This record gives sequence, C-alpha cells and structure tokens, in this order.
Amino acid sequence: MEEVAKILERIWAAPKWQKGLKAARILDHWPNLVGEAVARAARPRGIARGVLIVEVQDHIWLQRLRFEEQKILSRLNEAAGETLFEGIKFVLQRGALRPARPKKPKRVFSDQLVRRFREEISVIEDAELREAFL
Repeated sequence: MEEVAKILERIWAAPKWQKGLKAARILDHWPNLVGEAVARAARPRGIARGVLIVEVQDHIWLQRLRFEEQKILSRLNEAAGETLFEGIKFVLQRGALRPARPKKPKRVFSDQLVRRFREEISVIEDAELREAFL
C-alpha cells in the first residue's frame, strides 16, 4: 500500500493544485496589493474556475470595486508572475443590506377580548374563511 505522504506529494505536484496554492499565497498579501481601505471593505472568499470571489461590505464598495476590477486583477496577476485570476466577481457580504431588526414580541390578548372576537366572526358563514381570521 502506498504511503499517504507519497500520495499527497503527487496530488500537490499536479498543476491544478500548484496554481491553487500559488493563488492562496498571493491572496495572503491582499491588503498590500489592493490597499488598506479596500482590504477593510472587501476580502477574498474563494476561487471558482479562475474567478476570484470577493465579498464586499456594502453597495457603495461593490460599485466602486467593479470599476476597479481590471486594475486589481492586473496587480494580483502581476504579483503572481502569471495569469492566475481570469476575473473577479464581487458579491455583497451577507447581512450587509440592513441590520437585523429585533423581533417584535407577540401580543397577548385577554380571554375576554378573544371571546368577543370569536363572537364577532361567528357571523361568517364560510368555515374556512372564519378560521382564517383565527
């Protein structure tokens, strides 16, 4: 049986893995390549078929970075010494659209009010419609 180390060595030697490892090393330098302001607003999340997926904190940065895509792409590929990234897809960070609202507490109605409401809707002949109000 072949040793695990030898199997891993063969896998990592494959061009696809080498390219992925090199891309990961380049992305370790993201703040230096794109600048501190951009690095605070956007961060790489993965690579899919040569396209770098970058998560952006809000719509303003999303729009701005779309205009700067070619410049960023050039810097990344120049740092790699080859074309590792064919494109960039900017996506909005989850939860970035608006802050989560606290859930409203459920209202509790008195028994008297519930009885009165049931009496009021009892005049509705259609049972299914009447149940929809409950």
